[in-house]
Amino acid sequence: MSRLFRYVGHVAGAAALVAMVGCAESPDRSDPGPDDPAADPETDPGTGPVDPGTMPGSDPTTGRFSAVMDGLQPGWLVTTTRLTDGSAPTELTQVSDGSPIMLTGAASDVFVAMATDGDGKLMAMQSMGSPCTTARSHQRRVPADYATIQAAIDAAQPGDTVAVARGQYTEAVQMRPGICLLGAGALHTVLDAQQRPDTLVDLTSAPGAVVAGFTFRGVTMPPGCANRDPFTCSGEWYRAGVFIGGTDWRDPTQDAPPLISNNIFADNDIGVMLNWRGVAVVRNNLFLGNRSGLVANHFQSRTLVANNVFFGNRELAIGNQAAYLDLIENVIARSQVGVRFEYVQTGYIRCNVFFDNDANQASPYDNDTRFTIGRDGNIEIDPKFVDPDASDFHLQAGSPAIDHGCSAGHEPDGSPHDIGAYGGPLAGSIAL
Repeated sequence: MSRLFRYVGHVAGAAALVAMVGCAESPDRSDPGPDDPAADPETDPGTGPVDPGTMPGSDPTTGRFSAVMDGLQPGWLVTTTRLTDGSAPTELTQVSDGSPIMLTGAASDVFVAMATDGDGKLMAMQSMGSPCTTARSHQRRVPADYATIQAAIDAAQPGDTVAVARGQYTEAVQMRPGICLLGAGALHTVLDAQQRPDTLVDLTSAPGAVVAGFTFRGVTMPPGCANRDPFTCSGEWYRAGVFIGGTDWRDPTQDAPPLISNNIFADNDIGVMLNWRGVAVVRNNLFLGNRSGLVANHFQSRTLVANNVFFGNRELAIGNQAAYLDLIENVIARSQVGVRFEYVQTGYIRCNVFFDNDANQASPYDNDTRFTIGRDGNIEIDPKFVDPDASDFHLQAGSPAIDHGCSAGHEPDGSPHDIGAYGGPLAGSIAL
């Protein structure tokens, strides 16, 4: 059985390829891909599952690491993205010929791979050593096999998928490392806090996890400090649809960032909260009508926020206390503030569409401009959604957001990235 990531050891002189959260340079253009294709449990129960493999590792004497991605199928599109200290995020999409691919880089690099078939169907996602598949032998189904989501998570092993059927659920769950929590599509699988001050999915102790395919709604704040500004209190005061907080993870070869993708966050006080050293990859989500869409109430860590739509969030679309948030190819519209900065840390802000916000950015400093409309691909223009009043955030023909992303990667049809929730390497798999 093959593996997505297989640690090899030190390879001299190479710079890592793309990754979604990590730190290094970017010359080497070889690219990754996943493992044996994840079987469709409805149509192909005999296909073998992806082997979780082993975490990549680093050589402490050189500060470098290398890993091999093998088991690729010819024709798969394999995309990796990397954040790096000191330069903008990079992303690359490669059509696999079935050959193994070697990734090399600094020990702090994090590789997140997404593989789709020729039709754009997601076959696997992996953050470092934790693959997310849909293979039947890796699935723990709710409610068919387990009465509750938490029971399935507790029984799962790293690399397993907890597959949640259509329906409405009111649980608040604690995730575990390397578990893939997949709903049956965000339009059909709802986690509802019912206006309780409960975090619905807590990723604090779950490096390498994946959360995809849900609507998160109805999260409120407990009485006291958290009912005010999202930066006033320590993060533990707050609740969110998805929360990562109070953690100080080790280097990314051991503690990979979770992936939060293909979800809808609607009508919460806070959609996603990243607290302290909480890092994640947040892409291809809708943030609709929350008080605050995404809040990084943490310090120094780097996180990718890409190909999302933030629409009608009442106070903040994005709040950045002191994080290196790389904001790439998002639509940020109809919020009181698009991006609020509290301290000097910023990150790279490129190829975003801003529209009809009271203010596109805000900070407590005089004459403080972190990004400029008209530079680095950031524009202020109507994105021309199909029907935002009906929550249809697809782009109309002729939208200025079509094919205007700034990534070197491409979408399953070979075109450049669209800006917004239906763009990027997962464009063929998004169902919101």
